Amino acid sequence: MNVETAVMRIKRQVGDEYDVVFNDDDVYGWIYEAESDIIRNTGCNDTKLTVSSTSFPADVPASVNIKRISINSKALQYISAAEIDLLGLSIAATGGPAYWYKEKTEIRLWPVATTAVDVEIHYNKVPEIMTDIPSSNTFTVPAVYHDDVIKYCIARAHNKNNNLQAEGAQMALYDKNLSSRRDEAQSIDGIIYKGADPMDFEEVS
Repeated sequence: MNVETAVMRIKRQVGDEYDVVFNDDDVYGWIYEAESDIIRNTGCNDTKLTVSSTSFPADVPASVNIKRISINSKALQYISAAEIDLLGLSIAATGGPAYWYKEKTEIRLWPVATTAVDVEIHYNKVPEIMTDIPSSNTFTVPAVYHDDVIKYCIARAHNKNNNLQAEGAQMALYDKNLSSRRDEAQSIDGIIYKGADPMDFEEVS
């Protein structure tokens, strides 16, 4: 569902019926809140990618949150370039990577790998706060959660109109849905509605 359609649905379901006054920026903020909450509580955007250590530095979008980087199931420790400098070490040092850090839009390993080994990157895509968005902009969470985002936004619209009873009813539906999603994700059959890979790593250099 694109955001323009979502805004129209929310306005139609709440604004027209109850004369609630809110603008597009309000809805953009509520969408951000809903998606952040859904990702945090369900892990729906959690993804693992395997790339070669010689492919680093790797470009990543600003909307990607790196959770863990590992080699042979052993997690690399996060460090900053400033910390490496403080230790009197060279950024260009080579060897078996033990740390990772981010520089602008790039993930880098330290020491720099000299041989190719598989590196696992665990990450999720997080929403960005929207302003003056194109009509084609879509939700960050998978399609199965789109109606939940709508429910959350409707609840927030009722809150803005001081209709706490209507807000509570919508939030109860929202919370019930998220609880069901968590139960499904923890079942032995796994998540059957897993969305497509949210980050394109084809640009890795």
